[in-house]
Parts: sequence; structure tokens; C-alpha cells
Amino acid sequence: MIPLLQSPESLTAFGESSDGIDTAMELLAHRRRRVVLQYLEAAGGSATLTELVVEIATQEATAEPNAISDHGDVSARDRRAVRISLHHTHIPKLAAADAIDYERETETVTLGERGRTLLERDDAVRGLGNVE
Repeated sequence: MIPLLQSPESLTAFGESSDGIDTAMELLAHRRRRVVLQYLEAAGGSATLTELVVEIATQEATAEPNAISDHGDVSARDRRAVRISLHHTHIPKLAAADAIDYERETETVTLGERGRTLLERDDAVRGLGNVE
């Protein structure tokens, strides 16, 4: 049986409690959400939805942007699929948890303090991979 997906409202608070840790891990569970947070941090804390779409679609296609096109070999169909998943799933989940702020009119995504906390937790989890 497939468990029911929790609503974004249930992901709003995370701290040091076990519920907070579970929420943080759930937010970090999907690669696209991790890439959104990492990209925002590398971009100085803010980016457009289009910039995030291009970055994620390019990474997933393992294509390198070239001088002719910033989109590399990523098809418009692949970019559209990424945009839809970000717009309807990943951005709302991160925004509901106050990890990011999303301005719909300008499609601007801004990294929040909770997003930085999630990145620190992600780094800590990645560090566990080096333990034998």
C-alpha cells in the first residue's frame, strides 16, 4: 500500500524534535528540492523559476550549456516537465516550510533562513556517507 502524501501545511515547522527532523528529511528527500536550495545558495540567495528550471533540467539531462544556447541539449518538453513539478509540488512544499519565499508575480524564489538550515542538514547527511 502506498502511504498518503502529507499536505504542505504539515511541513511548516521543523526544529530539533523528531517531528522536525522528519520534516527536514522529507523536504530533503527529493533531489529537485535539494538542487533548488543549493542553486539559491550559490546564486546569492535568489533566482527566477526559469533559472531553476534550466539548472535542474540541464543536470538531469547531463547536458552542458553551450555558447549558442543557455539550455544546452535539454528539450523544451523536459524543461516544461521540470517547471510543472517545481511550480505545483516542490516550490509549494519548500515555501510552506518557510525554507524559501516565492513571489508568483515575478516568479522569484528567495532562500530563507530555514532553507539555509536545511542545507546544513543536507551537508551533515552527505558527510555520513564518508563513514565506514
